[in-house]
Amino acid sequence: MKNFLKTMTLLTLAVAIAAPLAAEDKKKKGGQKGGNALANVVKKVKDAGADEATVEKVEALAKEYGPKLAEARKSVGDAVKKMGAARKAAAADGKKGKELRAAVEAAVDLTDEQKAALKEAQSLQQKFQAAVFALLTPEQAKAAGVRGGKAAGKKKKKKAE
Repeated sequence: MKNFLKTMTLLTLAVAIAAPLAAEDKKKKGGQKGGNALANVVKKVKDAGADEATVEKVEALAKEYGPKLAEARKSVGDAVKKMGAARKAAAADGKKGKELRAAVEAAVDLTDEQKAALKEAQSLQQKFQAAVFALLTPEQAKAAGVRGGKAAGKKKKKKAE
């Protein structure tokens, strides 16, 4: 009976210590969601099984585009967060496509400078994605979630006359 009580006490103590530690690990993992988009692409390329030379080239591209992209995004400011909130609200209302875009633009008034900075940031992101896509095999690109630039993978429909 004494051995049973000792064992139960030790197990209870072990669970009491381990539970908060496990919860803390989950918080750390969950908090790493956003971050640097270029660093996330580099990590995905590594996980996709690209060879060392390719990974080094992708890292070099990230170092090249990183400061430019950061500067462009800095000019936009908090407008991106407001646009994201407006996009979620409009999508929850069931809006899609052009309707969604119009609702977001109506909800967030961007200055001409912010609009230009946003276009520049999008352009830089697309150039980076296209450069990374050119370095990868199709299988690696698919595994890493990298597309070859604007509207990659989409085929234009021909209008029936």
